[in-house]
Amino acid sequence: MGKQVRVGICAWADPALIEAGTFYPRKSMTTESRLRYYASVFDGVEVNSSYYAIPNIRNTLRWVERTPPGFVFHVKAYSLLTGHHPRAETVPADLAALLPRSPRRTRRGEIDASSFPPEALDHAFRLVRTALRPIAEAGKLGYVLFQFAPWVHFEPGRLDYLASLPERLPGWTIAIEFRHRSWLPDHADETLRALSGARLAHVIVDAPAAGHTVPRVTTVTAPTAVFRLHGRNAHGWLRQLRGEEPTVREKYDYLYSEAELREFLPEIEGVSEEAEEVFISFNNNNRDYPIQNALMLKRLLGQPIQADPSPRDLFT
Repeated sequence: MGKQVRVGICAWADPALIEAGTFYPRKSMTTESRLRYYASVFDGVEVNSSYYAIPNIRNTLRWVERTPPGFVFHVKAYSLLTGHHPRAETVPADLAALLPRSPRRTRRGEIDASSFPPEALDHAFRLVRTALRPIAEAGKLGYVLFQFAPWVHFEPGRLDYLASLPERLPGWTIAIEFRHRSWLPDHADETLRALSGARLAHVIVDAPAAGHTVPRVTTVTAPTAVFRLHGRNAHGWLRQLRGEEPTVREKYDYLYSEAELREFLPEIEGVSEEAEEVFISFNNNNRDYPIQNALMLKRLLGQPIQADPSPRDLFT
């Protein structure tokens, strides 16, 4: 396979992974030790905590310092930027100051995204640029993931928003994941054309074929190609579609078999011939499933795997 294909997981500090006790040498390791250990095994990771709250720049500086040269962080965009409703306690004070006196709330108490005026959205982008600047300046920023809410449907205004993203985050690689079928497959041509025009990476998704789940469409729309593998736990996804609130580990409870991962190899090879770089992130976050599958896929791709990744000097 000609191009470098980087394989990693989503969330190196996922509670279910830590509780499993099979990857990290000790459950009681510090945050720093876990990241250093993870980076001794994989060369990239996706940060999902940034979806819930914009990272503190002190933390992003630490991430840069605690990882070796060549390591990359993929960062999930803050909920407000992807049509989700942010929790009130995660909204920065200067954004909250731009809200009306009594903003609309969801049934779960979140602030309805429609309550934020356009200037609040602009300011949120400025905060994200500031927070991620240390990672970008160190050459360690992979992609910024915009995983749109399931209720974000295809419409002209959304196409305009996609077209604005490169200007809002200049010079950064942006990846787009849709979660409603009105984008793919219903308006596949228009959607993929819009992504290509803005050089936005289309996220190639593997997920259960349930409800409005977007099917896997292997199309390269930018120099960077992204695969995100969510597992195939249809029961967990259907629970969410019915309005229930399954936990992350309930929704993504799935371990790919080696045979299932082998099925991806022709797609990965085809994509690597078109793209300049390929990132594969496992988001089947329960137990140590993403670690097992990431290591399995690296082996299938012929990539070296550290046999006993336990550098004790990392445990500080």
